[in-house]
Amino acid sequence: MTSQIAHAIELTVDWGDCDPAGIVFYPRYFAWFDRGAHRLFESVGLDHHAIQTTYDAVGLGLVDAQASFKRPATFGDRIRAEARIERMGKSSLTVEHRLTVGEAVIVVGREVRVWMVRNEAGVTSAPLPDTVRARLEAS
Repeated sequence: MTSQIAHAIELTVDWGDCDPAGIVFYPRYFAWFDRGAHRLFESVGLDHHAIQTTYDAVGLGLVDAQASFKRPATFGDRIRAEARIERMGKSSLTVEHRLTVGEAVIVVGREVRVWMVRNEAGVTSAPLPDTVRARLEAS
């Protein structure tokens, strides 16, 4: 099921985000995806503290990430990074990321995250609790 929840953050490209050519070094986009996903979860009350204390879980662990780079961003650019739940499965969810500078789409990415718990086998995936699913499905 697709959620309508979306959350956006605004970023300014710092010099330290850039490579010697003055464009954003690609790993920075993945760090911004991670920040955007966590802000999305926090916006529905699923910050790490709540996940660990309320649900006795490790968190929503990242198992896959991808990006399609459309245009470069450079020092001083203001980026709008929007994250939304694209798909939810039994124990996983896919977060879509869309980064823009003005009206121009610069990067589209996706992360697959799984609900992680500790048990006698170590850290493993588990079904998303119904209450977590409800928070993520709310619009």
